[in-house]
Amino acid sequence: MRKITSLICIFVLVAAAFTFTACQSVKDIPEDLTAPQLLQRGQSYADNADYKNAEACYLATIDRYGDNTDTYIEAKYELAHLYIKTRKYEKARAILEEILELYDYATVGTLPAAYKKLAQMDMEKLPSRSEEE
Repeated sequence: MRKITSLICIFVLVAAAFTFTACQSVKDIPEDLTAPQLLQRGQSYADNADYKNAEACYLATIDRYGDNTDTYIEAKYELAHLYIKTRKYEKARAILEEILELYDYATVGTLPAAYKKLAQMDMEKLPSRSEEE
């Protein structure tokens, strides 16, 4: 009986932790942050498993500074990487395909080379569509 009570207590604590994490609200993102500051803030949130705020920072970067191609690609890559981390593989796949397509049509040397290689490596890590189902 004691084991069952202990298991129930553990289950309740784990469920409460998941509920608390899922209910975290997205923090306000100051309007005056630069693109590097937004990206850094997103990475800090991601490092602390605050994925909602990390996503919000990356999306804000794209929204505010997406007209700069280098910034756009970096923010999109970080967003795709976040989606891989959170097992949202279809979202990640769509973004990585977009990034690689940008490189297909760009003049050599006009885009940051590192993100092409990183996107290719992440694409290789994704489970196949049949494995996702």
